[in-house]
Amino acid sequence: MKKTDKGSHDALNRTQYSAIQNIMYCLYNTIQCHFPLLCWCALTILINVIIPVLSTYLPKTVIEIITAGGSFYELAIAILAFMGSIAILAGANKFLTKYMYHQKYRMNTFYLKRVALKGLTTDYINQENGIFRKLQTESFLCCNGNYSPLTNIYDVLIDLLTSILGLSVFWVILLRLNWWIIIFLIATTVISCFLNQKIIKWTAANSQERISYQQRINYINGIAGDNRSAKDIRLYQMAAWFSDIYKKNMNGLAGWYNRLTNKLFGVAVFDSGMALLRECVIYLYLLYLIWNEQISVADFILYFSVVTGFSTWLSKIFSQISTLNQINLNINYFRSYLEYPETFSRDNGLKSPVNDCPKIIELKNVSYKYEGAEQYALHHFSLTIAPGEHIAIVGLNGAGKTTLVKLICGLIEPTEGQVLYDGIDIREYNRIEYYKLFSAVFQQFSIMPVTIEEIVSETPSENIDHNKVKNCLTISGLWDKIEQLSDGVKSQFGKTIYDDGIEFSGGEIQKLLLARALYKRAPVMLLDEPTAALDPIAESTLYENYNKISTEKTTVFISHRLASTSFCDRIILIENGEICEEGTHNELLELNGKYYTLFEMQAKYYREKNDEREVSE
Repeated sequence: MKKTDKGSHDALNRTQYSAIQNIMYCLYNTIQCHFPLLCWCALTILINVIIPVLSTYLPKTVIEIITAGGSFYELAIAILAFMGSIAILAGANKFLTKYMYHQKYRMNTFYLKRVALKGLTTDYINQENGIFRKLQTESFLCCNGNYSPLTNIYDVLIDLLTSILGLSVFWVILLRLNWWIIIFLIATTVISCFLNQKIIKWTAANSQERISYQQRINYINGIAGDNRSAKDIRLYQMAAWFSDIYKKNMNGLAGWYNRLTNKLFGVAVFDSGMALLRECVIYLYLLYLIWNEQISVADFILYFSVVTGFSTWLSKIFSQISTLNQINLNINYFRSYLEYPETFSRDNGLKSPVNDCPKIIELKNVSYKYEGAEQYALHHFSLTIAPGEHIAIVGLNGAGKTTLVKLICGLIEPTEGQVLYDGIDIREYNRIEYYKLFSAVFQQFSIMPVTIEEIVSETPSENIDHNKVKNCLTISGLWDKIEQLSDGVKSQFGKTIYDDGIEFSGGEIQKLLLARALYKRAPVMLLDEPTAALDPIAESTLYENYNKISTEKTTVFISHRLASTSFCDRIILIENGEICEEGTHNELLELNGKYYTLFEMQAKYYREKNDEREVSE
């Protein structure tokens, strides 16, 4: 039965399934994705049981033929029959091991696709949640590689079921000897199992420490290959700093594994001692039986091999159960990630009126607080944006401008209050349909390494309206540049993947993003400081271009540079998450309030710069 234990020592393990439930989950997915893999696993189990049984009976058979005075021919036939069967089965086992390697890779791909799809489609607010991101990291590790938990479970189940089946065979043989032997073997093995279980519990209790170290290491590994960070790392000589951080976290991770190794070493020493005790007791007992002529030499060899095999298989059962418990923890992370709650309406919900005519947007007494924050990013915020209005949201960094944009376009939902579109709370809309209402350009934008036309259209090449792409690039002012490229709009963007990929300047990228926003033809356009990296004149020019081409569309301009949005119908000045002043540019200057003060401070800076240039000239 599924459990949700928020008070668990493991905060990541939101959803707790039993090992049996997770085994059934994996088997069900295997049946759905690649059923033959289970058939190969079953065949491998059968082979793994038959080989040790044949190896155990071979010495007994040989000794019996010799002691019975059998001929060399009979001896040779028996040996060839046993050894030939073992060789054929061993060869088949090796083939299946290598063959299943590729079959398990297919299952990895199946699970990785589900992890990626969850990350691509989950509520945006989840991507800002620390637990969700850690679960995402663990989920990728859970199914990435042929030794990952979701792949290793096949090997564990093969070993476990092989041991159970083999143990059953040897159990029957040992019952003919003495059932006290079986009790002794089980008792000594259970003690070892108990100690191994404590290792599993320690690993689970301290897993977050390991995950935190691993996340930081993965981040630095990613930064090392990130072209965007390469310039800063070199100019600011950050390599040594990153190296120290990397070393510190590697030492922390090594320390974690060192503590685990020490615990494992203690258990291994105890296991070895128990194994020695088992061997000595059983060996002395069998010697006693053969000394008193209760068993033959052939039986001595058989029973000693069976006892050894019984102990080995029994130990493997407990060992695989312990490993299965560890895998179970990883699969719980994986399933907790896939089942992480989604709050936005998708399959249900109202369909938003997607057309070229924008509707009224209202924020009613909206407050929003980020996870773990002490203060509200927006507090009792109310705003009405008329259809087709061009509005500017200005303020210093941290005022709450980006939070406002994310609330309007439905990426996050208010902690308190309502966001309405066309008089309807956006929570009632189908969120996927609602997103179609907005074209947005963010400061932290994303451009995929695909062709120029695919970037503009945000769709596969077979669905592209080529005339529309050309028209959007022309309006944005980038068409002349594209025409000069040897492959035109089919040129690949970026050198991350393509050696001959096209790189654009900052201004050209902004024009490309403008073309992408135009192609969507959404009734509402949101511009969240996409030009922050440009100089004020370039930003002002680009904003005015957006203003001209977005006639009859609702447009929200976000900037901390007040002069860049002076053309807007209305300007909202935000401070500490609240509306401080609002009006047109001229009205706010005449008010002689905070907007005027900030405007003069910024204008004074640029006037001084111009005066310095004139003096130097």
